[in-house]
Amino acid sequence: MIHYLEKISSYGLLSIAIVVCILFNMNNLVAKAKEETVSIAGQVYEFDKDSHYELDEAEMISDTLPDNVIGQLTITGDISIDDDTSDGIPAYLVDDGIISLSYVVDPSTVNVDDANWCITEDKTKKVDGIELEANILCGALLLQTSLDGETWVTETIENSTDIFGDEIALEVPFYDTIDIQLQNGCYYRIYIAYEMRMRLDDKSVLFVDVENYDYKKVAEVYEFYASYAETGASAADTPRKTLGDKMNTGKDTGYSGNNEITSDDPHYGWDIGEFFINGYTRETKDEDGNTYFLKNVGDKVTLWFSLEQDISCLNGDTNLYIAEDTNGYDQYFETAKTDFGQGTLIIQYTDEEGVKHDPVIYTNYLAACARTGADTKVQLFEEGDYEVSLDYEIAKKSGPLSKITSYTDYRISFSFSIRNGNCMVYPFDVVTGSELTDQDITANGFSLDMAKSRYLTIDVTRTVLTMGTDGQLVEDVRFNRPAKDGDQYTDEGIYTFIVRNLYTGESTTKTIYVGEDPYLAALSINGYTLEELNAEIANGAVISEDGSITELIDIEQETEEEEKEDYTERETDTEGETGTETEIANTTEKLTEAVSDDPDAESETDAEKNSGFAYSVAIVLIFVLILLAVVMIRGHKNGQTSDNQ
Repeated sequence: MIHYLEKISSYGLLSIAIVVCILFNMNNLVAKAKEETVSIAGQVYEFDKDSHYELDEAEMISDTLPDNVIGQLTITGDISIDDDTSDGIPAYLVDDGIISLSYVVDPSTVNVDDANWCITEDKTKKVDGIELEANILCGALLLQTSLDGETWVTETIENSTDIFGDEIALEVPFYDTIDIQLQNGCYYRIYIAYEMRMRLDDKSVLFVDVENYDYKKVAEVYEFYASYAETGASAADTPRKTLGDKMNTGKDTGYSGNNEITSDDPHYGWDIGEFFINGYTRETKDEDGNTYFLKNVGDKVTLWFSLEQDISCLNGDTNLYIAEDTNGYDQYFETAKTDFGQGTLIIQYTDEEGVKHDPVIYTNYLAACARTGADTKVQLFEEGDYEVSLDYEIAKKSGPLSKITSYTDYRISFSFSIRNGNCMVYPFDVVTGSELTDQDITANGFSLDMAKSRYLTIDVTRTVLTMGTDGQLVEDVRFNRPAKDGDQYTDEGIYTFIVRNLYTGESTTKTIYVGEDPYLAALSINGYTLEELNAEIANGAVISEDGSITELIDIEQETEEEEKEDYTERETDTEGETGTETEIANTTEKLTEAVSDDPDAESETDAEKNSGFAYSVAIVLIFVLILLAVVMIRGHKNGQTSDNQ
């Protein structure tokens, strides 16, 4: 008993240890999904007081940040380190979402007196060849992005100058990455530039003591690379479909005009690039000509843009280039006037309920998010309806030295829809959460999961079983109505739902039984129709609580077999008794003969003979008694069986 308890205790302790390990691992998994904040390693450059922070003219004083820098650049997101770094630049993989960039200022480095190196105002407005809109003053922050690490675009940052002034402007993230950058992989370069001074001993000028300072300029430079861990289709994947055509929209019309592109149009005979979509399984159109791309499990529908022109020398003409539309707006999407930069991409999504979401706007798209001669990912798409427009302005100079420039606005726009190509809805038990298959039964009820297929139509019919006056089961319809994702059904009955995909023409029908009624169980486990079950009942079949069916002929055969077994058992018992008595007599005779015929017994003395004889007789008697006891026990059992019969 003690050993048994010890085994139970051992198994109990082992179970507890396993549960603790599982919970610990689950906690670790949850923790890994949380956002992380990582400090980015930077480089520090020093310049003389008359410089404009030209990196190629300065020596790097540290490849890691010293203790006396103003702050530290950090990035926050669902990120992990990418071991495949590029050119020594730290690289990060993003599992989901975006990355936020922050510069964490150390107050002790800002609020210092001039006995030490401290921030002073720099009234220049250029950093490493980049022209700023305002003077640097107490520090400037600049951000550049590049899809290839060679061509860099300066991003617009609010409050990018005087960042270490009285009101520090970097307490919150100063930039959030955009998905187009991460889908294609993007390099980021951040400058933190500021001038510092330190008071020296006063010097005498014409016998007057004046303040004396030493000056220097400092630039902290940070670089890193980031991309999504999982991306969409490859640009070479097929099938693929080209979308959109260019149109002349006039000038300052909110890209709403539609003018014919004639031979004297600067955009005549060539294209800025093309959009194409791939990663789908099939393309189809409805009766109105609307385009639908059908996707299956594993498909990643991806929109691409291939830039075919050098935006500073369109169609090989140096007098033709993409202008910066500093006060652009799109009338169709009703966007506010803003700096469109060199081309703006707009995408609007409409969900399954017909609700138009706010358009996503990528300004300066052609300069910052597209590469000449390369396929650039625009976005991965799930189910829904989409409208896309690329708005850009072309400038044309009359000649190389001419100051006369004309401007024309253009637009490439198109719409399409994404639908799942399957025709399935999955019922799940509302208590256990297990998936139910066709003809399954559950006492708890079930819920419908459309597996993100938002455009399927589902109709559900509920019927209940009632017993008719003729002893036959009848189905009574209680409702027949549409269903939607997440609907639950817990009332007893038979639920038949039909799923239809309007874009493939396919349909799927499933039946689920809810309740504990034996007749429902019989339909489920036997796969019978109601007519088949009624036929069984009419033939005298018995329906068990678990739904199993015992037919009348099976019951009669079972009764006959039981009677035969009882008769055979009685015959066997009688034969057993006679046989046992015979066995006793035979065994006694054999033992007696064995004793009398023992050849060794003739050479023994009389006493030894008498002793051996007595021993043999005792053995025979013991064996006989055992056999008699067996016979009596069996006879007692047989007697009880006879009484019961």
